[in-house]
Amino acid sequence: MTITVVGLGLIGGSMALSLKENGFADTVIGVDNSTAHVIKALELKLVDKVALLNDAVKESDIIILATPVDSLATLLPAILDTLTENQVIIEVGSTKVPVINAVKNHPKRANFVATHPMAGTEFSGPEAAIHHLFDNKVCVLCDIEDSRPEAVATIQNMYESGLKMRLKYLDSASHDVHTAYISHISHICSFALASTVLAKERDEDSI
Repeated sequence: MTITVVGLGLIGGSMALSLKENGFADTVIGVDNSTAHVIKALELKLVDKVALLNDAVKESDIIILATPVDSLATLLPAILDTLTENQVIIEVGSTKVPVINAVKNHPKRANFVATHPMAGTEFSGPEAAIHHLFDNKVCVLCDIEDSRPEAVATIQNMYESGLKMRLKYLDSASHDVHTAYISHISHICSFALASTVLAKERDEDSI
């Protein structure tokens, strides 16, 4: 099994590590716009090799998009254009509706499976990649009825055996609402509270 990971930060790098360590991937190819990230990913042995996006996709059975959410609506349909029938592409973003809407009428929509592995830390970049980050965490699969059953089965196997995750299923709209409640809103409240405290307290060293 050859897997390409696009985006070699915390999530992409940690996925690459686990997929190799758990024997799911024979070869992991890394793709990233940052030369520094590519070099560091090779140094840390997160990936077996790096390549340009088009070359990596041609070699791969599964393509994982671990890039920022705002890039997915452009990147996903462009890669879907190039896929063969048996290739599968996923993304791991925390917001689903805009991404899924970007490919809802794509002729190869069935090659795509929308996923959200619920794991992470406050750190970023290849250096932040962690062994066993995903063990026993939950991954949400969204709108699977719009994907090929074979593609869904492949990704279910990847998350369960390759990443040791537990699977849940939601429609994309429900996913986005629940994620906003448990993640995004809590972050907003935390930042707002911190800003309020700093505004009231003049001695920032003590804070």
